[in-house]
Amino acid sequence: MTKKLQERAIEAAAKYVERRGYDVLGTAWSPEEGISMDVIAKDGDTVVFIDVSARIGIDKGLPPEDLAGSRQRMEIAAARWLSEQDDEELINVSVRFDAIAMLVLDENRALLRHHINTFGSGDFTDSAD
Repeated sequence: MTKKLQERAIEAAAKYVERRGYDVLGTAWSPEEGISMDVIAKDGDTVVFIDVSARIGIDKGLPPEDLAGSRQRMEIAAARWLSEQDDEELINVSVRFDAIAMLVLDENRALLRHHINTFGSGDFTDSAD
């Protein structure tokens, strides 16, 4: 995925979760090489760390949102982000890991699949935006 596509996908994913009532706390967070998180948001009392992937064109369908190979990377990034927070509301919170897979249909439209709680049983929410 190109850097520009990734930046646009992260921006679209942040807008998507905001429209669903999440409070976006940050995007494209990367304090050092090898540690990053695409979108960090609050869903009620839960801090949600969201990995975003995107593809252009319909030939291969949505990119996979299976994060099993990156679970440790995401958990380390989440722990690092949480350790840097001074906000009292973020001290004793539950965390969740989500994935958003995006298929770019054209310049202004994409199909998104939001996999909620990707390391648990989770739910899927499909949307065409």
